Amino acid sequence: MRYFQITNTGRVRHNNQDRILADEQSGLWIVADGMGGHAGGEQASRLACEAVNEGVIHGMPLADAFEVAHSRVRSAQEDNPSLHDMGTTLVAVREHEGGYELAWVGDSRIYRYNSKDGEFECLTRDQNVAGRLLETGRITADEARDHPQRHILTDCIGQREGLPTIESTRLDWHEGDRLLLCSDGLNSELSDAALKQWLGDIPSPRAAAEKLADLALEAGGRDNISLIILEAPASA
Repeated sequence: MRYFQITNTGRVRHNNQDRILADEQSGLWIVADGMGGHAGGEQASRLACEAVNEGVIHGMPLADAFEVAHSRVRSAQEDNPSLHDMGTTLVAVREHEGGYELAWVGDSRIYRYNSKDGEFECLTRDQNVAGRLLETGRITADEARDHPQRHILTDCIGQREGLPTIESTRLDWHEGDRLLLCSDGLNSELSDAALKQWLGDIPSPRAAAEKLADLALEAGGRDNISLIILEAPASA
């Protein structure tokens, strides 16, 4: 298989508020990290994934489908006051001929590794307090990793004040490309160097995903851990 997905509750949390959606037929892969209590986080991440999937099936660009997801979560908040604090991060990849579109809100991430040249980069920017401080040069990347406000989001699907900032871009597939979509339960436990190492050392998407999830658990597993590893099509 070109991809493999894993979601794990971790060692500390009692429930899993992450959600993964993988639909190779429609060329869509999503990771969502819900928040807002047991029921709220699970419902927000589920609603968001379902809404984006429906939007893509009807031909929407990812950014438009993300807006639908936000409206869906906001409607559920209004219908049930006990869910007024729920929200979710969202990262998605939608494949098209020769390339792919990606979009994100929040601090879940998409990385790209290329086995031909060893290049590794994060394609998304964290929409949290630490990410904003990093962008303005007020802290370094190392400081951002352990910043006390790194878990405070500046944007999320379901936020009550205005529309979230939906960021998106289009990229081409290159031979040797491998994408990693993940919730912060993975990258908060493992350094970028570790992610690069195991994405490069293990050729099987399944074996690489299982190794990364196991390492995150060994490092503490303090949050839900969700990831998808997706490889470029054979024609790239």
